Amino acid sequence: MSGGTSEYLTQSAMMSFGPINAIHQHLSGLHCYADDRTSVVAAHHFCSCQSKDDDGVAKLRQCVIYDSDKPDARLIGIEYVASEALFKSLPEEEKKYWHSHKYEVESGQLVLRSKNWVPLAAEDLAEQPTMQELQTTYGKTIHTWSVDEHPDVPLGPPRLMMSFTADDQVDPSVIAARDANEGTSQARKRDLRAGYLDLGYEVAAGADAWAQGGKGLRFEPREVEVEQPKEGRATATWKGRQSFEEVLEGKGGDPAPAAGCH
Repeated sequence: MSGGTSEYLTQSAMMSFGPINAIHQHLSGLHCYADDRTSVVAAHHFCSCQSKDDDGVAKLRQCVIYDSDKPDARLIGIEYVASEALFKSLPEEEKKYWHSHKYEVESGQLVLRSKNWVPLAAEDLAEQPTMQELQTTYGKTIHTWSVDEHPDVPLGPPRLMMSFTADDQVDPSVIAARDANEGTSQARKRDLRAGYLDLGYEVAAGADAWAQGGKGLRFEPREVEVEQPKEGRATATWKGRQSFEEVLEGKGGDPAPAAGCH
């Protein structure tokens, strides 16, 4: 890229950032690997609503994940967040990729981040509807960069991630460091949320597969035969259930919401 700051600003003003501009929510949490629960990964989610149900509640969120909220943050993965109804409708074989958010929300581990100048009381009030909704959701998370193992370059296959489900799964020093860094308090959030969340909510069957027998999932690359075009059809074709024209026009699935999840 050539040119100075003015050229950069001119180019930025001309570019379209539709999907990026739809991001309206910043959630800070902690992830662990589906096949290794001894390592904690900081995860800053920047989310948008992909679809809503008939009642206007978010059916599916999609989030890009960074290891911090700093300008030089590393893009480490993605997460899809499904409503309870959507999760329960999934095939049983698919559910093993998904984790619950009950503990993350109830414990105060998952935090809705705001601008530094927003008063704490206002932030606590603003996050209530979000936490009430997220408590009963389920996430499918893939990290493409294991920054705890390869801090400089994203090496190796993608990793399936899970969430924590109990206090004794994360060293207290990790929580203390995270709280100090982000200016929050997991303990205070837990006490506050106990006043408005339904703590009796039970996680849907099929989520948190690692907890059922201690077996996790690991993506391991293997060589396979490449599917080649059939004779006489040497060009790539669109194999989806919709026409490619509809996809290019953005007509796939539910219409995109004009605003956020609420």
